[in-house]
Amino acid sequence: MTGRPGAYVHVPYCAHRCTYCSFVAVTGRETEQPYFDAVVREARSRAGEVVGPFDTVYFGGGTPSYAEPSNLARVLAALREAFGVAAGAEVTAEANPDDLDDRRLSALVDLGVNRLSIGVQSLSDGELEPLERRHDASGALGALRRAVARGLRVSADLMIGIPGQSRESLRRSLGTILAAGVRHVSVYLLEIEKAPRLVAMREASPGMFAGDEEMVARWELVDDLCTSEGLTRYETSNWARDGEESRHNLKYWRREPVVALGVSASSFDGVTRRTNSGSIPAYLQAVGTTGTAFVSEETLPVAEALRESVFLGLRESAGVTEADFERAVETLSGSDRARLEDAFAAGLLCRWGGRVRLTRPGVLMSNEVFSALL
Repeated sequence: MTGRPGAYVHVPYCAHRCTYCSFVAVTGRETEQPYFDAVVREARSRAGEVVGPFDTVYFGGGTPSYAEPSNLARVLAALREAFGVAAGAEVTAEANPDDLDDRRLSALVDLGVNRLSIGVQSLSDGELEPLERRHDASGALGALRRAVARGLRVSADLMIGIPGQSRESLRRSLGTILAAGVRHVSVYLLEIEKAPRLVAMREASPGMFAGDEEMVARWELVDDLCTSEGLTRYETSNWARDGEESRHNLKYWRREPVVALGVSASSFDGVTRRTNSGSIPAYLQAVGTTGTAFVSEETLPVAEALRESVFLGLRESAGVTEADFERAVETLSGSDRARLEDAFAAGLLCRWGGRVRLTRPGVLMSNEVFSALL
């Protein structure tokens, strides 16, 4: 365990629930005030859980940019009081382009947000429609440009596998995002199975959906274009210019402590994971009664924790040290060791400079490697 701890705050409110969303989120802001009252109380109740100060704070969702900025400010103040927040800390808020007019951007900057993760998904109106996004392509591009102009560190989310998407439309979306001055891109595969409406659409119009080989080609297109524009892939789904990596997300891949607040939030103190209730009413009641809302706790045995460290470390392009990899392999069954040797032979894993890393083909078949470790 290395590095300072971070804080995660779950904001479950959205103006509209997108087709593909599987997160704990609700439409409207009916319970917003009591919810943030509870988050502030939870933060104070958990003071001393880790040794601060935090050097990252991440507001995730839901849609944090949809919430009243003064409520985010209240939570930041409580975190400073209970744990401390370091000077120069990375403070990220996930945002929907519709929310990011000049007034809201100013409010977010004033409360201390210095990084935005903006859910663009596509810059094609025809591709945004089946996702049921609130914004159109023009609105998303305008939001990106305004955020960059304000001097914020900006990350754009982009999606592969949208119904009707083509390689060329994906290239146009990504090229326009990069031309807007965005220095960090997160790219995700659309998970159709979590969206009944999209499953029905695929059954009715299978030609609108990409097959496995086409999905691979699109990921490779993203990797090539980002690399040519100076954004390095530092994790399986994330590309950034040097120094623009998400410091908060790196904590998860490096098993560093994160104090997570709010409904469904999962904390890790370096040894034990504790997860909050996934129900807003139950969360409010628990925090109101005890100050916390944990419903589960898990401490991995040493061997499992070691394998998890290697699995998560392999998500980073730098990989893991050979020494750590071999220590993890020693805890595996003979059949799983053989599977990893097969992964080296197939060119999915490589040894280089005293480290073990996924190759580019290995990134695309990473589940084959990870399943041997977990």
